[in-house]
Amino acid sequence: MKVTEDVYYYPGKLFDSNIFVVLDPAKGRLMVIDTGTGMFYDDFKRRLIKDGLNPEDISKVVLTHVHVDHSGGLARIADEFSPEVLVFHMEADSVEEGGDGLLLAEMFNFPFTPTKVHVRLKEGDTIRFGRLLLEVLNTPGHTIGSICLYDRERKILFSGDTVFTHGSFGRVDFPTGSPQQLLESLKRLSKLDVEYLLPGHLDIARGNGSEHIKLSLKYAKALL
Repeated sequence: MKVTEDVYYYPGKLFDSNIFVVLDPAKGRLMVIDTGTGMFYDDFKRRLIKDGLNPEDISKVVLTHVHVDHSGGLARIADEFSPEVLVFHMEADSVEEGGDGLLLAEMFNFPFTPTKVHVRLKEGDTIRFGRLLLEVLNTPGHTIGSICLYDRERKILFSGDTVFTHGSFGRVDFPTGSPQQLLESLKRLSKLDVEYLLPGHLDIARGNGSEHIKLSLKYAKALL
């Protein structure tokens, strides 16, 4: 599903996260943001092709955090297409080594295959891909290394599991989760000018994304 002329949205199925794909039209390359569990990997490739995108053009994969519902499909993409893999530095070891509690692989009963990380992202880094210039924002609370990716000019926020639409927000009861940190992260995000809110689960917002974030902050203050 096209969100903008160069951003595509593939809603998650069952436990899967949403998957977003960014097209660099000049170079014909694709960047994948989160991968789902991998359970529907073949279906994901079919959906890409249906949208006129070639899976062989995947050159970069970014994870918003390493829970297996966002990272489980990484190894299959890496094995087939050898993209550059980008993960926040605080969670990169989990991806490369596997087998730790941060992945939640045992909880979801999905296997995780350790995968090489090429770029260990840090707060304030930028990722330029096609027309997007994405700022890396460390937004802990759901996990310590959760990130959001923000294009300031186009007002697009890929928010992972930090904040969702319609007043929802990420759980804080998993390893490294923190209610106070999530509140601070939501406060930070509420100050951004966001039109397109593209979260890790649930629906997307194609306008007034900031209002969804502010509603989530309001509910989080009452509940956390």
